[in-house]
Amino acid sequence: MSISKRGLLVTAAAAGLSAGGVARAQTPSMSKSTRVAKIDEGEAIRIYPQTGGVHKSNTKVSAEKHLAALGKGAREISKNTVIYKQGGKMYMYDYQDEANTEAAENFQSQFDNE
Repeated sequence: MSISKRGLLVTAAAAGLSAGGVARAQTPSMSKSTRVAKIDEGEAIRIYPQTGGVHKSNTKVSAEKHLAALGKGAREISKNTVIYKQGGKMYMYDYQDEANTEAAENFQSQFDNE
């Protein structure tokens, strides 16, 4: 194979690889959401509304602390709870409570099922 043909093939192959990389980079992800944390039994997280920070405690919640929290009004959240920030404030919304509204459908459509 002559040098000019080999050079042409190498250039064409490099251009093809480069175009393939660009095509992959422009392909949108099929996922609607990304897991950012997982809370295991006894673990606790705190959300800071003003900064949007989310912290996971380094210590476990004991059964005694859990019972005390229940006594002070702690409630189980539903499997459809969404927490979001809008206008500098944090909101918690259970989209299943309003299952027949457009807002509920819009919230559900933003997440993958786990």
